[in-house]
Amino acid sequence: MSTISSTASRTRAGAATRRSGLRPMLHYTWHSTYLTAKNVGYVIFTFTLPLMMYILFSQLFGGAPSEAGVNYSALIMVSMGSYGALGAAMSGGAYLAVERKSGWFRQLGLTALPPQSFLWARAAVTMILLLPSVLVVDLAGFLIGGVRAPLGVWLASIGLIWLSLIPMIVLGLVIGLWVKTEAVGGLTTLLLMALALLGGLWMPMEFMPPTLQLIGQALPSYWIGQLGQFPFLPADTAFPWTGIAVLAGWGGLLTLMGVLGYRRAIASSKR
Repeated sequence: MSTISSTASRTRAGAATRRSGLRPMLHYTWHSTYLTAKNVGYVIFTFTLPLMMYILFSQLFGGAPSEAGVNYSALIMVSMGSYGALGAAMSGGAYLAVERKSGWFRQLGLTALPPQSFLWARAAVTMILLLPSVLVVDLAGFLIGGVRAPLGVWLASIGLIWLSLIPMIVLGLVIGLWVKTEAVGGLTTLLLMALALLGGLWMPMEFMPPTLQLIGQALPSYWIGQLGQFPFLPADTAFPWTGIAVLAGWGGLLTLMGVLGYRRAIASSKR
């Protein structure tokens, strides 16, 4: 009986600990989301720039039908929405680097929010902030670009973009965990531009040399755009399963790097 009582007590204590840790994690998630949304630079590069690029490109090329029979405005809309969301996904690393340098990991030992929950909360913040960057461009596509499709097509496109950006969220965290704070912003911007350009988000992949096309098809940014465009393509279009495999491979590799970087950050915070 004493063993059973002891086990039950430990179970209740563990449940109470999880509940007590959940509240500060939710508070941190909400607070960080609010502060990030107030960042002027974040708003410009995540919302305003992709919106302006979509309006420009859709006015220049939106009237031409694509080979798949879809108006280019829809494809440009998805590409620009993916670009904005890509920037939002990778932005989490900058905030993580600042908090790491400030000794926040060391302070976590004195709070009810464990470091691993802190990382989950940071990822959740980024996932929340991804959606507006896609929705703003999609709204412009409907109002300005004349894109029309059933509601299910819009929701499927947004959902595929949202989920396919998970490896890019991990990439942002990896940068924040491994790179010095002073270099995080520059490296993130450089990688964002390279991924957007080589991944065909700024221009169709067909316009690139064959070598760059091969490189682009191995990048997650290319498949983020392809998956987002898929619901707008004809019904007989094959689903890009290759993109799922590429994103899964990048996700696994980046997660491993994130785990190693996390352990390194925790170890250095205890020195």
